[in-house]
Amino acid sequence: METLDWSQCPLVEVIPGKVSGAPLLKDTRLPVEAITGNYDAFRDEGLSPDAALAETLDCYPEAGLDAIRSILEYRAAHQLQAQP
Repeated sequence: METLDWSQCPLVEVIPGKVSGAPLLKDTRLPVEAITGNYDAFRDEGLSPDAALAETLDCYPEAGLDAIRSILEYRAAHQLQAQP
């Protein structure tokens, strides 16, 4: 699995000791991996990008549509820079 550097994403924070230092949606305890993982699982089930986004929002309404969309866009833009 590749590790993505979330340090430049303004919606993400990493705080040592908070949820084991995982990248989190800022001011929450919601791991970014939960958002991206759910979206990917819905896509793997055959849902369209819009439907997968809607289902992810249903799972994490506290995140908000704009934040989920921005996290997915950041990941897409930075995946090529990720290192194994």
